[in-house]
Amino acid sequence: MKIFTRLNTLLLSSMCTFVTHNCFAQPDNFTPGLSGSISLNVGVSQSQSQSSTHDDNAITPNLTNNGKQTEQVLPFILGRLQYSFGDTLLFLGNSEDQIAEAQFQAELGLSQKLSKNAILTAALFGNAPSMDEVWQDPYLTGQKRVSTEQTVRGARVAFDLNVLIPIKIKYAFAQSKVDHDNIGVSQGLSISEANLLGRKSDYHRFGTEVTLPLARSFVLSPAFYYTMRDAQGEAKSFDELSAQLSILFSKSRHNLITTVRTSQAEFDSQNPVFDLKQDYDSLGIFSVYSYHSPFNWKNTQIHVMAGYQQRDSDIEFYDTDSTFLSSGMSYNF
Repeated sequence: MKIFTRLNTLLLSSMCTFVTHNCFAQPDNFTPGLSGSISLNVGVSQSQSQSSTHDDNAITPNLTNNGKQTEQVLPFILGRLQYSFGDTLLFLGNSEDQIAEAQFQAELGLSQKLSKNAILTAALFGNAPSMDEVWQDPYLTGQKRVSTEQTVRGARVAFDLNVLIPIKIKYAFAQSKVDHDNIGVSQGLSISEANLLGRKSDYHRFGTEVTLPLARSFVLSPAFYYTMRDAQGEAKSFDELSAQLSILFSKSRHNLITTVRTSQAEFDSQNPVFDLKQDYDSLGIFSVYSYHSPFNWKNTQIHVMAGYQQRDSDIEFYDTDSTFLSSGMSYNF
C-alpha cells in the first residue's frame, strides 16, 4: 500500500498542522507574500519485506519467508514554496501535515480561509519516475526477480475547524497502476485465478483528527482512519481501520512529537497462490525531534526522525519489519 503511505514500511503517522508548523514551517502560513522552507537530510533504513526491490532481495528461495533483511543509506531533500494573498495560499512541494504522516510526495495545492476558524485545503499529488518500484512477479522463486514502476496519481482535501476543540477532517483519493504486472505468472495460475491478483487500484481514505492542548507545552492528538482499496483483483482489495495517538511536547527550543499507530486490514478474497486471505495487523511508532536556532542561527532547525513498524499478515510472505532513522537541518525563509 504505497499510495497514502509513501513510507508505510516505516510508519504512516498523522500529526496535526499545529505540531508540524513548529518543525517545518513558518508560524503563520497566511502571512501575505512569498515564503518557504528547505530541509536537507540523510536517512538509514533496515527492512525485511518481500515488497523491497533492493538488489539483495531479488532472489527468494521459496514463498514461506518474508524476504531478506536489507539496509539502505539515502540522502533526501524536503522543501516547500508558497505564496499567500492573505486568505488564499498557493503552495508547491511538501506539506507540513504530509511530512508528519511520513508522506514525502510533492504536492500542488491551495488553502483557503473560509472564516477566522475554518480552513479548506485541496492538493494534487503523484510520484516521480522510479520513485515507486514493485516486482513484476513477486512469486518468482529461485531466479532473480525484475522490478517495474508503479505510477501513482491522486488528490486530497482537508477541512480544519479551530473551535473549542480543533478538529481536522480529511479525504484522499488515488489511483495506482503497475507498468508490467506479471504477478503470479510463475505459479501457472488459471486466468480466473490470475485475475484475482490484479494490482491496478483505486484508493479512498477518510480520516478525522482531534487536537487536545492539555497544557502550554503538552498536546494530545488522537485520530482515526478508514482506507478502502478497490483493486482490479479481489485478493488485493481490502478495508483497513487505523487508530493512532500523537503526543507533542514543546519547551523553549525543543519540540518532540511521537505517534503510535495500530491498524487492521481485511481482504475481500483468498490469494490463490496461498489459499489464504492477506489480512494483517500492524503496529508502529514514529517520532520527530527538532531543536530551533542552533548556534543562534535564525530560522534554522536541527531535527531527527525515527520510525519502526511491524506488520503481521495471515500470509507469512507478507510479514514486514522495518526501522528508519534520519537527521538533517532545515531553513525557513
